[in-house]
Amino acid sequence: MVEDSETSEARTPRTPKRQGNTVKPERILVAVDGSQHALHAVEYVARHCAPSTLKVNLLYVVPAAPEVFMDLEAQVYFRQTFKGKYAQWKRDMRGVGQALLDRARSILVAANVAENQVGVILQEQEVGIARDIVAEAKRGYDAVVIGRRGLSKVEGEFFLGSVCTKIVSALREVPVWVIGGKIEANQLLLAVDGSKNSQKAVHYLASFAKHTSAAITLYHVVRQFSLTYATNLIPRDQKREQKWLTKITRDIESMLSEYAGRLEKAGIAPSRINTKYTLESSSRSADILREARANNYGTIVLGRRGLSRVRQFVIGRVTSKVLSQAEGLAVWIIP
Repeated sequence: MVEDSETSEARTPRTPKRQGNTVKPERILVAVDGSQHALHAVEYVARHCAPSTLKVNLLYVVPAAPEVFMDLEAQVYFRQTFKGKYAQWKRDMRGVGQALLDRARSILVAANVAENQVGVILQEQEVGIARDIVAEAKRGYDAVVIGRRGLSKVEGEFFLGSVCTKIVSALREVPVWVIGGKIEANQLLLAVDGSKNSQKAVHYLASFAKHTSAAITLYHVVRQFSLTYATNLIPRDQKREQKWLTKITRDIESMLSEYAGRLEKAGIAPSRINTKYTLESSSRSADILREARANNYGTIVLGRRGLSRVRQFVIGRVTSKVLSQAEGLAVWIIP
């Protein structure tokens, strides 16, 4: 059943995850269009999330009429000659949307998500496809899931679709999952630093992963550093640099151990948790991507900003670079 955008029960404020002994489902919004990436996004949710803890809403925004119709609508000749065709075009577009929603819903139900936990929203475009998705996403969801590229995709390995880019930029307070293809690998790579954003990402990931069997690796990358680079007043000193490396290694191991403890407290078995770090990296984003691809991770989880955040940017540099080049991977961006 298609829920009208004005009356959808899905659009209620988010409730606490736990009331008494009852675990509330994670509320996920999946935006779909006719692209393969959108269907991969639905399949990703079906494959990688525990069906017993999900409440999924599928959203299709019916695109606005082609500009030629809009330009002609005010003309008397158009109203007399093309009005019927215009109305048929609109019905056809709703039919396409309904078929896509039905197909997406069947994927989730086949993955054992309860039928009454899968809602569909078929909505006419109001402002713009991206902004309409953003408006719905702000209605209390735990995650918004989108394909890396949609129907208006730019065919290039390192480019995101325009709708995807707008959604990621606009949703600064809602986690966004960007799905870059058919993701089968179940392992999760959680890139962390010592920021509050990373602490939130650890907590957030735990709430989803504790109901699955996925292995999690906490991964930290330290940018290449030499005291010689820091200031010309300090000459190169190998002993001093070694002392710094020893201290930072100890601090990293302590941080990763603390984060691992938080995952364990959330209910994730220690056998599922690994820690790893890379020192003296020339590119943190490149090392994160290299680690993910070399060791068969399907998903990279990052905070929207890290320790070196610059407030005027909507997304941190490392996160932005990882997202821009993560073709074939899923990327979770946690605010």
